[in-house]
Amino acid sequence: MGTPAATRYPIASSSGRAPPLFPQDLMPVEWTLSDDPGMSRILQRGLTYTNADFDYTVKVDVGRLNPATTYYYQFTARGESSPVGRTKTLPLGSLQSLRFAVVSCSNYPYGFFNAYRAIAARGDLDFVTHLGDYIYEYGNASFGDGTPLGRIPSPNKEIITLADYRQRHAQYRTDPDLQQAHRQHPWIVVWDDHETANNAWMGGAENHTPATEGNWGARRAAAAQAWEEWMPVRRNPYLEGDIYRSFRFGNLVDLVMLDTRLTGRSQHLPANSPLVLASTRSLLGDDQ
Repeated sequence: MGTPAATRYPIASSSGRAPPLFPQDLMPVEWTLSDDPGMSRILQRGLTYTNADFDYTVKVDVGRLNPATTYYYQFTARGESSPVGRTKTLPLGSLQSLRFAVVSCSNYPYGFFNAYRAIAARGDLDFVTHLGDYIYEYGNASFGDGTPLGRIPSPNKEIITLADYRQRHAQYRTDPDLQQAHRQHPWIVVWDDHETANNAWMGGAENHTPATEGNWGARRAAAAQAWEEWMPVRRNPYLEGDIYRSFRFGNLVDLVMLDTRLTGRSQHLPANSPLVLASTRSLLGDDQ
C-alpha cells in the first residue's frame, strides 16, 4: 500500500513462504479477518513473517471462506496497523450478473491516476482486472515528464536490477488513488511488457541492450520477482513467466488471464518482414 518499509502492506491474498531458519531481519506480521469494515467481529487471525527477501511485503492465503462473500482484513506489525482492506470471494452456482473494472497502462510521470480514484469510489464492483503495464520502466521524460506534477520516477533512470524494480513498484504504491483502488476491491492481474521492458518477448525486448544492460534473463527474473512480491497474486515460481491462469464466476463467466509476453511470444518483426506470417511464430507458446 506504499507505506514505509516497516509497515508496507500490499493488498493481496496469497500463499506465504515459510520463513528462513535464522533470518537476520525477520518481521512478524499479524493479520485479522472480519465480516464487517469496523473489524468488530474477528473471524480468523494469524501470524506470518516477512523480511528483505520479500521486500517486506506480506501475503496470506486464508482458508475456510464462504463463496460470494465480502470480507475485511488488516495487518499489524511493530505496533502499526494498516488501513482496513476489503475483498470478495468468487461465487459458485447460478449467477445473474457480474460487474468489474478493466484497467491497464498506468504511467506514473505521465499524469495522475484519476481512473483509480473513480474505481475506488465504486461500491458495486465485483473485482478489478489489470491487463498489464502496471508500471513503466523508463526514467523521467523518456515517456512522460513528471517534473511539473511532482511525479518523477524513482529511481530516475531506466530500471534494470531487482532493487530498481522493487523501488519502482514501491513508488507506484505511494499514489493514494492506487492505494484506495487496491484497498476497496480484489484485483486479478497479468503483466504486459513494461513490467520488464518495452516490447518484451521470450528472449529479449526492444528496450533492452545486452551490451550495456546485461543479460536479459537476469533482468526478466528481477522484474518478475518484484512483480510477484508487490502484486496481488499467490506466491508461486512465477520467475519462468507462467502466470496464465483462469477464474470461474459461477455459471456466468470463465475469465482466462493470458501471458502474451514472456511465456511464448516470438520476437517482434517489422510489419513488412516476410517472416511476419510464418507458422513458426507464436504469441502464447505451445503449452499456454
